[in-house]
Amino acid sequence: MKKICLIICSVLLLNNAFSQNQKDEVLLTIDNKKINSEEFLRIYNKNKTNFSTGEVTSIEEYLDLFINFKLKVIEAEKRGLDTTRSFVSEFEGYKKQLAAPYLIDDQVNEKVIKEAYERMQNEVRASHILIKIALDSSPEDTLVAYEKAIGIRKRLLKGESFDMVAKGSSEDPSVKNNGGDLGFFTVFQMIYPFENAVYNSEIGEISNLVRTRFGYHIVKVTDKRKARGQVKIAHIMLTVPRGTSPEAEKQKKLLINELYHRAKQGEDFQILAKEYSEDRGSAGNGGELPWFGAGRMVKEFEKAAFELSSNEEISQPVRTGFGWHILKRIDRKDVPTFEEALTEIKRKVSKDQRAKVAREALINNLKKEYGFVQNEENIPVKYDTTINSYVLKQKYLVNDSDLNGELFSFLNKKFYEKDFIDYVNSKKRNKELNPYDYLMLHKEFVNNMILEVEESRLEEKYPEYRYLLKEYHDGMLLFEITDQKVWSKAANDSVALKDYYNKNKDNYMWDERWDGSIYYCSNEQTKNTVSKIINKKSFGKKITNDKLLEQLNMEEEVLRIESNIFEKGENIFVDNLIWNEKNTKENIALILLKGKVVKPENKPFNECRGMVISDYQDYLDKEWIKSLREKYNIIINSAVLSSIK
Repeated sequence: MKKICLIICSVLLLNNAFSQNQKDEVLLTIDNKKINSEEFLRIYNKNKTNFSTGEVTSIEEYLDLFINFKLKVIEAEKRGLDTTRSFVSEFEGYKKQLAAPYLIDDQVNEKVIKEAYERMQNEVRASHILIKIALDSSPEDTLVAYEKAIGIRKRLLKGESFDMVAKGSSEDPSVKNNGGDLGFFTVFQMIYPFENAVYNSEIGEISNLVRTRFGYHIVKVTDKRKARGQVKIAHIMLTVPRGTSPEAEKQKKLLINELYHRAKQGEDFQILAKEYSEDRGSAGNGGELPWFGAGRMVKEFEKAAFELSSNEEISQPVRTGFGWHILKRIDRKDVPTFEEALTEIKRKVSKDQRAKVAREALINNLKKEYGFVQNEENIPVKYDTTINSYVLKQKYLVNDSDLNGELFSFLNKKFYEKDFIDYVNSKKRNKELNPYDYLMLHKEFVNNMILEVEESRLEEKYPEYRYLLKEYHDGMLLFEITDQKVWSKAANDSVALKDYYNKNKDNYMWDERWDGSIYYCSNEQTKNTVSKIINKKSFGKKITNDKLLEQLNMEEEVLRIESNIFEKGENIFVDNLIWNEKNTKENIALILLKGKVVKPENKPFNECRGMVISDYQDYLDKEWIKSLREKYNIIINSAVLSSIK
């Protein structure tokens, strides 16, 4: 049987050798597994304070808990729980999530976050003309679209009406209704390249061509204003679909006016919305809509919403393309402070093209750090100026080609043409690829290989990441093995649980209780009548509580009865009249009690099963820890322990 060995250092290391880096010193050794003081201190500093009491656990006390934790993790590893398919899969998922913040350029990411907040302060109105062309289109098709867009821009620069040119040229389906006018919008409401063009243009300026995944855009900013924040609205809507007859539309207008006057005269807006609104999404909620700001609603609706100057104010009927609306303002809020908005901005940036900007910046930095060298001769696609198009090199068109040429290298790692074609085959999924696809996949392959290597080095480069990963790994193992050894065992082993209950019955006792009925009388006469009846020997046989209620409450309710087995503290009247607690100022003059005191007794198993499970889990855990401490050799370096106190 092994016991804890406390190693006392015979020599006090007070010289420079000891002070070089105490955090790297081994604090604890369990079963020859060394744990340094830095790992312990990181966990201790995170968990030392009891947030409910504010008390701080001492290092010695916490070390004891830490040893228990590490013993369980080591036992889980010995059992191979960290090698199961489910564990590996789940841990890899967490690992990817934890690595993500390290795979972007922090400075660039901070810059785009601040840029986004600055843009939140303003709303812009812009019109655009779109010439559609997919990102993976052939160079020939892309050139045709580009030249078409250039020709349109030249017409605009010569003074032609943007509205008229848009209606005649734009391939945005909405142009026939809006002439290219997108209305007011703010940050995150358009794709990032388009947003950049708008926020970087002056009012009236015709932009250069803007390339997005939709095609080429020509943008004209028509207005800018200070952001108005967000508004919360409830509305009543009567739909007027296309093809509605003039008579039916007239009836809708009459009804919306009637509802407006009823709401203005004080009728409950929620009830009117539930009864009349034809917006199925909001009617059941009294017409209430989510918060919205610029660009989220059709302009007539948005205008009416922001013109309401105070909460509870109701608008006159508003006509939109959907029908008639009456709006009621619920609340309004300004643009949040940077601190208030930061979490939401970060979330949106991570899902936006801005994230690619920070990712590309990191890749460029890593190329320099890693000494990235690309063999230009072996790039799979070349641009043929004679036909003005990208062309895939011949060797990639022949199945048995020699693809052993080196594509690029970094950090003494070399990547070959065959590596690339394997990557292409894993991505194409029976799709016919054109030369431009190969060019984009080549760039993607380079970037992914660099990021893959960087991700493999994160634990070495960033101690915080390494320790966080360790915490997740150990926490998952702790959960899994504790579930097996304690939680599920206690809940599912009914025989062992019942046996534990039988051995510890005296831990599950009812205190003295009172079993009876409380009679709440509304007046003195009722109290006198009830008192006479419940004190008769025949009460409970011929006359029961139910019959008593039926007899006395024929015309109005003058009596209420509550029957139960009451513990101390459960009912103030029982406490006062049975146990003389005197802890209430309630009027007890009209209260009667009928019952008996029940002496302390054991709780039946089915009435305390939850408590038994909890206690049995504690018992199993203590016994398990005891066995682990006997099983594994534990060595504490007292010199290191003293240095961190």
